[in-house]
Formats: sequence, C-alpha cells, structure tokens
Amino acid sequence: MRPKEFNRNNVLEKCIILFWEEGYNGTGIQEIVDRTNVNRYSLYDEFGNKKGILLASLKLYRNRHINWELLSQSLSIEELLFKFYTSFFNSSKYNNHPIGCYISSMAMELRETNEMQSYFNMYLDLLNDRFEQLLKEKSTLSIDKIKIISQQLTTFYCTSMGMYVIFSQKEAESYIQSNLKLITKCLNK
Repeated sequence: MRPKEFNRNNVLEKCIILFWEEGYNGTGIQEIVDRTNVNRYSLYDEFGNKKGILLASLKLYRNRHINWELLSQSLSIEELLFKFYTSFFNSSKYNNHPIGCYISSMAMELRETNEMQSYFNMYLDLLNDRFEQLLKEKSTLSIDKIKIISQQLTTFYCTSMGMYVIFSQKEAESYIQSNLKLITKCLNK
C-alpha cells in the first residue's frame, strides 16, 4: 500500500469551503478533485464517498472552528454567550470561511436526510450540554431552570445562524445582544 500523499485536514478544509460555497448537492466529486488536487481514487480510499467527505468535514469543523473555549473564560454569562454567538463572524474573517456556521448551513441544505438530521440533532445536544455546563458553573439556578434556559440558548443559536445571512455584522450583534439579555434575565430571578 502506498503512503498517503495528502494532508487529510487540508483536504477537508478545502471541502468545507467548497461545500459551503457551492452547496453539498451542487458539488460533484470532480470539483472536489479539482479543488483539493487529490485524485478521486485517493479520496474514495480515504473517505469512502462524498458523504464520507462531508461527515469528516463536519467533524473537523466542529473540533477546529467552533471556539468552545470562549464558554470557559472569566466573564459574566451574558458576555461569554455574546462572544460565543458572535464568534461565527470572526471565524469567517480568520479562516476565509463564509459567514455563519458550516454545520448549520449543511443542516439547512440536507435537513431532509435522516443522517444529516441525526448529525445536526447530535450537534444541538452538544451545544445544549455546553450551555448547561456553563450555567451550572456560573449560576445558582435550579437544575430545572438551567435546562429550560440552555434549551432557549440552543434554540436561539439556530435563529442566530440565520441572522448572519440576513443582517450586517453590526445589526446581527445588536440583535444577539438584546436577545441574550432577555434570555439571561431569568438568571437574576
């Protein structure tokens, strides 16, 4: 067996941008070959098929481009959440990504497929867990209230991803800030 002549993560980064810009359904294997400069046989050997490339790219994006560390800084809950939600603008600036969240973008395009819906639900569960953890560490709320607020924050995440497409960064940030104030107002009651 010949050694692999490409960097897996570099290929996936190029596929993230390609799928994000052209859509998963709008991208053929030849476009992937052209963008990555890796022949189709090597791609199939590494990922199995185009869906395998998508799933590997989603995992890489989740682990590399979502700034989970923001949720553990020494700031107020509202400040942490604002930084987290608005980080999806910054990721696009620093990584040449389109604005928003790649996982959300793929979920919108492929929401009718069971596998993508399952993956997106798993991602939302992960977000919800992270929000619950944050609230447990930084508030004195009951577990019932924590569960409700973390669900609201997760739902708001879905809404906020659409704002990146519709509004300017300044408008989206203002909207995010005002909604987070409403959600976190419950923390003081």
